[in-house]
Amino acid sequence: NGCISAGPHYNPHNKTHAGPNDEVRHVGDLGNVTAGADNVAKLDLTDKVITLAGPYSIIGRTMVIHE
Repeated sequence: NGCISAGPHYNPHNKTHAGPNDEVRHVGDLGNVTAGADNVAKLDLTDKVITLAGPYSIIGRTMVIHE
């Protein structure tokens, strides 16, 4: 079932779907990551919404990778 199998975007605050730079967005709205010609994707992410600790931590959540 593709991305549907992983469930919906992580949205503990019941916000609307948006882009990663929008003020109001799902915690899981991180944008697209694109791989190069070598099929390697590199990600250096700083984000004001996601957290690695506390009640809304993203630890244990899923990141979906697809073509």
